[in-house]
Amino acid sequence: MLKKKTLPSHDKTGRIGNVAIRHLQVDRTDAPVYCDGGEERRLYENFAGNKNYGNKKNDMKFSSWIEQYHLSPIRQNLLKWFPFDPEGTALEVGAGCGALTGVLSQKLKKVTALEYSEQRAMITAMRHSHCSNLEIVVGGLQDFSVENKFDYITVIGVLEYAGKFYIGENPYESFLTKLRGMLNPKGTLILAIENKIGLKYLCGAKEDHTELIFESIYDYPHTNDVKTFSKRELSDLLHTVGFSSLQWYYPLPDYKLPQQVFSEDTLPCDPDLAWNLFPKGSRGKYMMSEKRLGKTLTKAGLFGEFANSFLIVANIENLPKESMCLQFIGANMHKKRKFRTNKKICWSGGEKTFVVSPDNDESIEFTHKIVEKESLAKSFFGQNAEVVSAELKNDSLIYPYISFPAMHELIAQEIKKGDTEFGKYWIDQYIHFLLKLPSKKCIPEEFMKELGIPESEIREPIHCLNCGIFDCIPHNVMIDTKTGKYYVIDNEFTYDFPIPVDFLIWRAINTLVFDLQGIIQSYVCPKHPVVIFSGHGINRHYIPETWLNILRKLEIPPKQQARWSSAFQSRILRYKVKINLRLKTKSKTLGYVPIAEINTNHRLIEQIYKILGKVRRIL
Repeated sequence: MLKKKTLPSHDKTGRIGNVAIRHLQVDRTDAPVYCDGGEERRLYENFAGNKNYGNKKNDMKFSSWIEQYHLSPIRQNLLKWFPFDPEGTALEVGAGCGALTGVLSQKLKKVTALEYSEQRAMITAMRHSHCSNLEIVVGGLQDFSVENKFDYITVIGVLEYAGKFYIGENPYESFLTKLRGMLNPKGTLILAIENKIGLKYLCGAKEDHTELIFESIYDYPHTNDVKTFSKRELSDLLHTVGFSSLQWYYPLPDYKLPQQVFSEDTLPCDPDLAWNLFPKGSRGKYMMSEKRLGKTLTKAGLFGEFANSFLIVANIENLPKESMCLQFIGANMHKKRKFRTNKKICWSGGEKTFVVSPDNDESIEFTHKIVEKESLAKSFFGQNAEVVSAELKNDSLIYPYISFPAMHELIAQEIKKGDTEFGKYWIDQYIHFLLKLPSKKCIPEEFMKELGIPESEIREPIHCLNCGIFDCIPHNVMIDTKTGKYYVIDNEFTYDFPIPVDFLIWRAINTLVFDLQGIIQSYVCPKHPVVIFSGHGINRHYIPETWLNILRKLEIPPKQQARWSSAFQSRILRYKVKINLRLKTKSKTLGYVPIAEINTNHRLIEQIYKILGKVRRIL
């Protein structure tokens, strides 16, 4: 919400902790200042009482969307991966409540955070009061000037409001022109903004700034001073003001809470996996499924045109790129803090690498121990598979990039080809691979102790692998289909004690059921029957009958396996996990299921058409 607010009419300087604060001299009294009302005031009061209020460690619960937007650590994923020069300087235009200010302060020598709202500026100062390299300036860009130019300027969710601050025929061009003048010749502008024709808007979401359906799709017929752009429009605008080099990135699901960031060089090749980043029910009632339409557009090669938002890295000059990040995968915030790692695919010196880095101070030790885990896995797998191992460098793990497909990708491909057995061939190959590994019959006492399994559940020796390779599932087993050579990745949960083979097979199929559910539902028919596996309503999951037959042959019953799997996941995640298993001895096979991804509400569409018809007649 934008409010009119009288700003100070004279220079002020001050300090909160290590942070310097400066107020610009402003004569006008009609400057619009963005404010989230009472919610934002509560943030200010909470930080005033406790400067560590925003440190959401294991508690990721938020009282409102406003609090989540300002405090969620997921917001940092937008810039956490960017290779800033540690000796560089940055101007953050529109710092807000400091969601990204901390990342910039950690990565750069000097940061100037410019914020129009005094309340927001004070929240930022209190939140990052320990940062001695941070200066906060209270005021607007039109009143701001500098003698020394910046190496970086960030404009995150700000350009769309330029029409409220700048007058003239093209306020957006004026805004960017001023920023260009503040950059060093080899400096970088980092810009994030919604896509006016983004997927969510096509599906009927309200425009983020106006709360009107289809407002941006129809080019803002009811709005004059707020505006977003399509990819083509934004590209033309940046070129017009003198930015000749543009690198496009696509944060998913959007730039506000990005879980992953894709570059132009790594656009999702598997639309099913990419659009799984959109959690069910997260977007409210749309007229059509965002995930489903997203898949169609991705297959048509239009992912970049209809992404929900853009992240653009713009340079005045075409500078040679010695290295770059191709894809960033933010830490899984469902995991306990000590297990969280960030991942990225990088290009450097003509080669791709895969980099794993700790997300926080608590996960540094976990990251270092992965090297030991990989050494243990190497000795176990021997000649049966190559364990992809890392070089530890500055707390990060550097891996060679393996381009071979993972087994779950091969299974997904077979399902899409119409395979009546839902890719069972590759599941059989996976099981055959496991059975070749060193094993023995025993009572896995250490495994039971680790997961809290009572002695009564395993009284007799069972078939166990000699090493606890908990994460050796199809997602982490890659194969060169020409030579048949196996590559094993992600050995972070590997232990020096036996693990039941049945448990690993269960984990493999259980993971496939959940991660490939959208594909499975899409290809169900009388020739490809499935069975209800777990859940209810739109959260119901189905398992192909051919996969279920594999589980039926296991020595350990499914419900017992589900309890063990829940125990393992609960050990890693912030909360206890319970699998609502619905398998029965005589489960009914289904040749048709409603596809959960397709939530088209025909009644809602009819109502909207009626309303639009009335509006059209009035106009």
